[in-house]
Amino acid sequence: MTIASASAQTVVVNALKENIRTAKTPGEKLTAILSLCEENDSFNKDTLYFYALQAKKIAVQQKNIPALHWASYYEANSYYRKNELDSVASIIQQHLPVLLQKDSASPVSVSFLLLEARCMIRKQEFKEALSNDYRALNIAELKKDTLNQIRAMAAIGLVFVKTGDYNGALSWFGKGIDMGEGNRYRNKTIYLFTNAAVCYNNLSKYDSAEQFVLKAVQYARASENLVDLSNSLGMYAGQLMDSKKYAEAEKPLREALQVSERMGDPNDIISNMGALGIYYYDRNLPEKGIDISLKALDMINKYQLNGKLPFIYDVLAKNYEAAGKFRQQGEILKKLVDIQDSTYEKNSADAISELKIKFEVQKKENTIIRQQLDLVKKDYLIYASVVVFIIAICIAYFVFSSYKKRQKLRTAMAIATAEESERKRIAANLHDNLGAYAASIASNVNRLSFFAQDSNAALVLKEVSNNSNAIVADLSDTIWALKKESLALTAVSDRLKIFIQRVQPGYPSISFNIDEDIVKDHLLSPSQGFHLFQTLQEAINNALKHSECKHIHIQVKGIEKEWEISIADDGTGMKDPVNNSGGGNGLFNMRNRAEEGGWKIEWKNNIPSGTKLIIQQSVS
Repeated sequence: MTIASASAQTVVVNALKENIRTAKTPGEKLTAILSLCEENDSFNKDTLYFYALQAKKIAVQQKNIPALHWASYYEANSYYRKNELDSVASIIQQHLPVLLQKDSASPVSVSFLLLEARCMIRKQEFKEALSNDYRALNIAELKKDTLNQIRAMAAIGLVFVKTGDYNGALSWFGKGIDMGEGNRYRNKTIYLFTNAAVCYNNLSKYDSAEQFVLKAVQYARASENLVDLSNSLGMYAGQLMDSKKYAEAEKPLREALQVSERMGDPNDIISNMGALGIYYYDRNLPEKGIDISLKALDMINKYQLNGKLPFIYDVLAKNYEAAGKFRQQGEILKKLVDIQDSTYEKNSADAISELKIKFEVQKKENTIIRQQLDLVKKDYLIYASVVVFIIAICIAYFVFSSYKKRQKLRTAMAIATAEESERKRIAANLHDNLGAYAASIASNVNRLSFFAQDSNAALVLKEVSNNSNAIVADLSDTIWALKKESLALTAVSDRLKIFIQRVQPGYPSISFNIDEDIVKDHLLSPSQGFHLFQTLQEAINNALKHSECKHIHIQVKGIEKEWEISIADDGTGMKDPVNNSGGGNGLFNMRNRAEEGGWKIEWKNNIPSGTKLIIQQSVS
């Protein structure tokens, strides 16, 4: 599918263009052009690029440096919408360092920081994006710049969405909505409502999701904001499909795709193509779903929008399954798992949490600096002398201590490096050899199943296929544990989410809910992390297969000296969970793993029905 370059005019845009046409002086024309560029969500990328270049030319002629910065920002924005991220980076490098040095608190500085963060998100560099977003928010708060505060809050929330923390994202989106509600900024931040709807949808709060997305559609239509109209219509169509209202879903779905094509943003076009692929899957039209998904992949490759790969791979895998093309489905699912593992490696929960703490510390330090600025006016020489003396003493002590410790550290580092290299070598061999063979077995068995005439033979082949797929999954989990020097509690929780995504399609009548309350992120050895994950996986499988439940609730808690994970279902429950000593090999293995890890494990009756498993450990 090619990107349309048709004009996307609105009443507001036409009025602003008329102001440009009737401007009497170059200065008036420059102001009018920049006002038009500010409304760029209502016209396509090529129009924005055209007017940005006009503004740059006039700004240079007028020697208007602030206007030149803004014109360059809008030029970079047009490149961003074309996904020409190298061109965006080049313009940012020309302007942002200068702005931060001369006028770091200006609105255009904040706009460049947020644009750079958006580019980082497209490249799945979430830690770096979050650092930019917090910096932008800090500047906007100091300057009491309401609009950029809201934009920075929205940007921070988007990083939380990308990393799966929907409750954290809702907190930021809610702050932005409250700040922008009822004033002139709401129409410029409609995406807050759409993003909030995404979070509520992922948290299974569908009524709230529908409420927010309908508000987004309403506000986008009223303000003629075509970008947000496309996004909110696509989201609303998805909700209708989830409710099996396919006839009602088709109209907003097609309108969303048409609007995004008019705007010419490949990112939005791919999102709407993916939504159409889901629609074809739900309507049992898998061949159309495969076709639109492959076209979306072509656009991803063309514009290097790799952040869209997990979504499109998931849609394509579903349509392959519906079409009975299990070999292609297996290949796509393996690519999907590899991307998810790679994304986690680049954007650990620890690093994101550290950035949050740095932002809060910086915020407090700014307050202290403002309070003390008028007090620090004299005795600089004395204070400097004392500081230099203290620093000299500290340096001398540090050099002396370092000399004594250097040999011990070198020895310890050599041992640690050797152990780490061996662990990575074993993990690589498992991945390259056993993993490849197991995946090949699964693929070949799926091919044989198409030619099996005897029903018993087909059943045997299906069982072999299931077993080989289980081997691939277990190998992936083992390699995940071996690759790490240590595993954080959040890493185990994130791996559990991937497992749930893998098994949930097989149990469509059962809903999952995961709550995280991790104040202290405890570290586990690779062996402990692997055993903990296997125990939790066994507990979820037991609930899915034996409890006859409708809902499974998982809680992960971590405080200073203790962590606890619980899995509760609302099924039929166990006859005597407290004294249950039977339960077969599954429960026996769970007890053994808990004993080996040094954890306390117990089963309780869940209220009003079902079973609750609790695993906890006190840390000295």
